[in-house]
Amino acid sequence: MLWEWFQLGGPVMYPLLACSIIAMTVITERFLFWSQLRKEQDPAGVEKVLTLAQQGKIAEAQSAGRALRDPVARVLTRGLEHWPSAVTGALEAQVEQELRPMRRYLGVLDTAITLAPLLGIYGTITGMIQAFGFLARAGLPDPQRVASGIAEALITTAAGLTIAILAIPPYNFFASKTEEMAHQIERQATNLELLAKK
Repeated sequence: MLWEWFQLGGPVMYPLLACSIIAMTVITERFLFWSQLRKEQDPAGVEKVLTLAQQGKIAEAQSAGRALRDPVARVLTRGLEHWPSAVTGALEAQVEQELRPMRRYLGVLDTAITLAPLLGIYGTITGMIQAFGFLARAGLPDPQRVASGIAEALITTAAGLTIAILAIPPYNFFASKTEEMAHQIERQATNLELLAKK
């Protein structure tokens, strides 16, 4: 059934298929990434690093931070390694480094979400052109050929919208998770920066 619809959708179905494969690949990879990152998070360990820094035990704070896999801890550790004179620059550089993998492929997914409905509309136009072309060329139109053009138009529209509709919720989820992590990292980095200025 799906293969029949794919064939009826015409040549535009191939780029739509590519969009769907790309979107599913990115969504799967991002879910795996965030599942792994959730396991690595250690808020208690991060608080311990900050507490040690507040107590002036910089070497111990560095050791505690290096023992953690939490991205917030990595940012704090980088700042502690440049304590106290170059803390701000070190924190900013590490924050950007930690956020880069969190944002990875979101642009690709966003492109697939935007492109799929446009390809669907393009398929609609080409399908309707084909249907009206059959009507214009035939004295007595062939209903089957006209129907195939209309089917192409409708199937490509449905396919493009389906890809976008299914990909938007995961995209929003990943974007919100990235924003949430950025907020956490920047908040703790600011706390360490304030300690360095005391």
